[in-house]
Amino acid sequence: MIENYLLEELVTFAKYGTIARTAETLGLTQPAVTHSMKKLEDELDVKLFIRKPNKLYLSETGKYTAREAKKLINSNLSFIEKVKQFEKDQTTLLVGANAPGPLIVLRSLKNNHLQIENKLIENNFESLLSEHQMTCLLVNFPIEDRDLTSTYLGTESMSVNLPAKSELGKSKVLSFKMLKGKTILSPSPIGFWTKIYHDEIPDSKIIFQDKTKEYSEILHYSVLPFFTTNLTILDTQQQKYQLPNNCIVKPLKDEVAQQKFYACYLKQNKRRVMPLIEELQDQWSKFD
Repeated sequence: MIENYLLEELVTFAKYGTIARTAETLGLTQPAVTHSMKKLEDELDVKLFIRKPNKLYLSETGKYTAREAKKLINSNLSFIEKVKQFEKDQTTLLVGANAPGPLIVLRSLKNNHLQIENKLIENNFESLLSEHQMTCLLVNFPIEDRDLTSTYLGTESMSVNLPAKSELGKSKVLSFKMLKGKTILSPSPIGFWTKIYHDEIPDSKIIFQDKTKEYSEILHYSVLPFFTTNLTILDTQQQKYQLPNNCIVKPLKDEVAQQKFYACYLKQNKRRVMPLIEELQDQWSKFD
């Protein structure tokens, strides 16, 4: 079996073209590199170099070998990273979501064995799970295939918070259609909810604010309506800065305003993730 350091020296030589530069780059002596290149030729039993007085060139076979060696080194690095990721996945549950609501429920559990991906995940859900980059994903659709499965968690329901004297407050429930032309405040980022807002109320102006403290201050000094969900009450950041308590809260009746969420995971990880899923279900059911 060819030792990895021989391949690394060959790839470096192919990049820089001289024994001196190869030795300098790798922190070796020139005689050591020369010895390694001769050893590699002997082990492969092929001629990798064209030797001229005071100069060494890669033969066509040498160039091909260097290219293949680079592929092998990159493959080995990928292999090492995958093994490390798998080990991390076995000791810590890596959890992500495609909307903030499930993350609010997740953080409220205060589970020290979780590593939560705070950046919302927008795509590549199946590959993130299959490649052990995530142990569990909390998303608004089930994933089912040969290796992956899903468990229902709960529903996130959207509401609009209205000023006390708002005419819309007289309605028992609201629809997105009734918000046409309104200016509405919303926290950000909110994942797929952004598209729902734009699709359902394209004629309205949504003002997004991504700083919790500033958003809270705006709400307290504004008469504009703003969005919350049944899960907002669990948000520790919102609790810290407090939402206005003088608003009329009206649920949105539209089907698209009620989003079901699922925990998606590898079938082989079911025993590991089920305790977390049951915790999430129990916590979510209090506000569902």
